[in-house]
Amino acid sequence: MMYTPLRPRQEEILRFIESYLDENNYPPTIREIGQAVGISSTSVVNYNLEKLEELKLIERNREVSRGLRLVGRDGIGWREVPLYGAIAAGDPIPLPEDPAALDEQVLAPEEMLPSSGEVFALRIKGQSMIDALLDDGDVIIVRSQPEVETGEVAVIEVLEPPEWAGATVKRFYFAEDQVELRPANPTYTSLWLLPDQVRIYGKVVSALRQYR
Repeated sequence: MMYTPLRPRQEEILRFIESYLDENNYPPTIREIGQAVGISSTSVVNYNLEKLEELKLIERNREVSRGLRLVGRDGIGWREVPLYGAIAAGDPIPLPEDPAALDEQVLAPEEMLPSSGEVFALRIKGQSMIDALLDDGDVIIVRSQPEVETGEVAVIEVLEPPEWAGATVKRFYFAEDQVELRPANPTYTSLWLLPDQVRIYGKVVSALRQYR
């Protein structure tokens, strides 16, 4: 499933609506939202609410002042997932030495997360996986695991040769005594390596799609 990442202002509004509902058991007005997030124009607040509505994160009844419903309250739920920087959909690039120190998160619906295991997020850089619906700027959700099934999309670190060293997202295939890191874009070519030349970080389980 694909979801659009929220802009910072929209995420701030969504968080305020959730906290307001926790405290009051009813939704805020447009003016209260604006005051909470520092927006003086009600039309700007309304614009951001329309975007949240388009993403099916909220529902609105415009005939009443508090006619707003948070869709996540009906069981979707949201969770913060640590964002560990960028991942190459192209030639491998280094991952941060200490990704947890970046202290960044993305909001993801719980229904798109696995029921068990640790997860992390990475932002796609490049277009080698575009035919797998993973484009430049999208955010992938990855379940940490040291192995994947052949053909699955995975986050893989290339250990050697040095000129290819770094991390990339590709389809992972076993082929006799080699592994193939296969792109999903006909303008890119596969990387063929020995099994001990790669390390699997995890399986891509879903993506937050950056619509353009």
